[in-house]
Amino acid sequence: MKKLMFVAVFGMALGFTSCGADDVVDFACDQFRDELRESVQADIDAYNADTSSTALCEAARDAIESYRSNECGDNAFDAVLNDLDCTSGN
Repeated sequence: MKKLMFVAVFGMALGFTSCGADDVVDFACDQFRDELRESVQADIDAYNADTSSTALCEAARDAIESYRSNECGDNAFDAVLNDLDCTSGN
């Protein structure tokens, strides 16, 4: 009986430490990250097609900032964000 209890407690401890909430978020994010990136990239491409448009620049900037603030977002577009200058139209 002691062995059975040991195995049960060990199994529960292993389950609690290996299945954290971050594992669930990482899995969900892996599935949707490409879709999120495609949406942001579409806004960036629209701006790149017409770099004189302040509205397109602001839309691209807002899309990147929204992406970064999403729990599945990362810093993939930081270089683009740093290069955006929506005040001059370039």
